[in-house]
Amino acid sequence: MCIGCPERPVFSALKLAQETVGPVHVSGDIGCHALATFEPFSVGHSILGYGMSLASRAGVSPLMKRRVLSVMGDGGFWHNGLLTGVQSALFNGDDAVLLIFKNGYTSATGTQDIINTPTELSKDATSDKRESVVHTNQVIESTLKGLGVQWLKTVHTYEVAQMQATLTEAFTTDFQGLKVIVAEGECQLERQRRIKPWLASLLAKGKRVERVKYGVDEDVCNGDHACIRLSGCPTLTLKDNPDPLKVDPVATVIEGCVGCGLCGENAHAATLCPSFYRAEVVQNPGPWERMGARLQTWMTRFLQPA
Repeated sequence: MCIGCPERPVFSALKLAQETVGPVHVSGDIGCHALATFEPFSVGHSILGYGMSLASRAGVSPLMKRRVLSVMGDGGFWHNGLLTGVQSALFNGDDAVLLIFKNGYTSATGTQDIINTPTELSKDATSDKRESVVHTNQVIESTLKGLGVQWLKTVHTYEVAQMQATLTEAFTTDFQGLKVIVAEGECQLERQRRIKPWLASLLAKGKRVERVKYGVDEDVCNGDHACIRLSGCPTLTLKDNPDPLKVDPVATVIEGCVGCGLCGENAHAATLCPSFYRAEVVQNPGPWERMGARLQTWMTRFLQPA
């Protein structure tokens, strides 16, 4: 999965949810999310074919004698999952849980457009091009409701605590039947292809540009690396501890971070050490911002205790 991939926080939430509901069999699918079968997530016990995760679950669930999680992308949903999976589960009255990654594209094979891809009009209408726009296309939700799905929840992928609660609810609710969770978050590759030229054009015009960057406070990091095991982000890694009295390396965020905020969300949802910080990097600041920065530098330099 790529940097800032909207599928990564869902698997973080799944790991947290399993602390409450117990181990869950995950019926995987072809797509970017198939990479979650590897470390640090190690989820996905079977993969059959593109859009086949809900259908293949039908052969596994009776043996498990409990609910199985089926995972598929929106590309797989339209390719095969809607007919062989959803309609069959509804027709047979299966007590199943389906998680659909709604990132707006068939990302694994090159981000081709599909029926729920955000329109160019919706992309152009946003004043801040960094915003996800997949919520503007509701054709997946309307199709599921039209087909008869009664238990349907849509959660933004980067809201880890909310996703954890929704997954827990899906596995513990008394509702018998198909339960569908739509994990909504635009493909980060497509977002960056839109964001980077937009920011470059603003900088070329001398306009103010604000960029979010996350980091780790080395003095607070306790070195247990739970954040790395939970996140799987390639820009969250290790470096030597600056404290000569400590041997464990500390976590650090390297260049390449797209500011998705998953590290902070995980630290909050899993009650990890509060070592993550959120910084706002401003380019082409206004006069008052420059004055404030100079004043802050002066106070830091001259007002520190001797």
